[in-house]
Amino acid sequence: MKKSTGVAFILMIILVLPSIASAVVELKFVNYFPVPARQSKICEEFIKDLEARSGGQLKIRYFPAGTLVTAPKIYDGVVEGIADIGFSNIGYTYGRFRMTEALDLPLGFPNAWVANHVANDFFRQFKPKEWDKVHMLSMHTSPVNVVLSATKPVNKMEDLKGMTLRGLGFIAEVVTALGGTPRSIPMPEAYEAVQKKVIDGLMIPMETLRAFRLAEVAKYVTECWQIGQVYTFYLIMNKDTYNKLPPALQKVFNEYPFEEKLATMWNEVDIDGKQLGIDKGLQFIELSRDEIKKWKDAVEPILDKYVKNMVSAGYPEKETRELINFARMRTEYWLKKQKEMGVKSSTGPAEVRIK
Repeated sequence: MKKSTGVAFILMIILVLPSIASAVVELKFVNYFPVPARQSKICEEFIKDLEARSGGQLKIRYFPAGTLVTAPKIYDGVVEGIADIGFSNIGYTYGRFRMTEALDLPLGFPNAWVANHVANDFFRQFKPKEWDKVHMLSMHTSPVNVVLSATKPVNKMEDLKGMTLRGLGFIAEVVTALGGTPRSIPMPEAYEAVQKKVIDGLMIPMETLRAFRLAEVAKYVTECWQIGQVYTFYLIMNKDTYNKLPPALQKVFNEYPFEEKLATMWNEVDIDGKQLGIDKGLQFIELSRDEIKKWKDAVEPILDKYVKNMVSAGYPEKETRELINFARMRTEYWLKKQKEMGVKSSTGPAEVRIK
C-alpha cells in the first residue's frame, strides 16, 4: 500500500513538473545604452521588479549596449520578435512615427520631468495608429537639448555658423535653423566622433556628459532650454508576446509605474550630468534675453514645415496643429504641477531649477 502510494506520488510529480516549467515565460529585453548608464540600469531595475511581481512566472534576459539589436533596429527587432521588449528613440527611425514626431519639435519643454508626462498624455490622447504593431509600455523623453561644443563657445546664434553638430530627425532641423550643420551619428559613436573632430559637438541633453562620457571631450555647454526640444523615446513590447501572456502577467505590466520611474530617472540624470560638467570644469553659457528670442524665432518655422509636410502626406491640417497645441497646453499644465510639487530640475524657469 505504502509502495503504491509512493509510486503514485512520484508519477504525479513527474507529470506536474513540465507544467510548472512551461508556466515560466522567458522574454528578451534590448537597449542600446552602455551598461553603466542610468538608462541601462533602470531597465535592470524594471526586470528585477517585474520578475518579482510575477511570482516567478517571468524570466527576462537583458541585452544592453546594442548587443542583440543596435539602436536604429530596435523597433523592427521588437516587431519581428528578435526581442520582446525594446527601449529606444524615434529619431533613429525618422519618418516612421510621423504623429509622434511632433514631440521632437521645439515646443518649449522646460525639462525632462515635464516632457515625460506630456509624451504619455500625448499617446493616451491621440493613440497614433503608427504604434499599432506593438504594445506600448511607456513613452518617455530625454531632457531638453543644449549645445555641447568641443571646439569653441557658443554665446550667440552666429557662433554656430560653420559648426557640425550631431542631431537626428527634427533635432537636425533645429541645428540647421540655428545656422549649424547637422550630422546623423548613433550615440555609441558620438564620443569618438567628437574626439577625432569629425563633429564639433552635439545638440543633446546634459545627461550625456556622463552616460556617454562626453564630459571628457566637450568643453562648453550652451543652455538653450527655452526652445525646449527633446528626443522622444519609447518602451515597447512585441504585440504577440503581450497578447499571449496570461492575464495575471499582463496585469503585472499594465500596473507597473513605468511612466513615473522614467520621468524621475531622466530628470535625475540631467541634474547629475550638469553637476559632472561643473566638476570637470566645463564652461556653462546662458543666453541673453535678446539671444533667446532670436533662437526661438529661428526655430519657429520648423513647426510650420512639419504641418505642411503632414498635410502633404494626407493628414488633416486642423488635427496636425492640434498635436502641437495639445503638447504645449499639457506642458503648461505639468510645469504648474512641477512647481506645486516642488520637483527640481536642471533646466526650466528659476522656480524649478536646482540651485
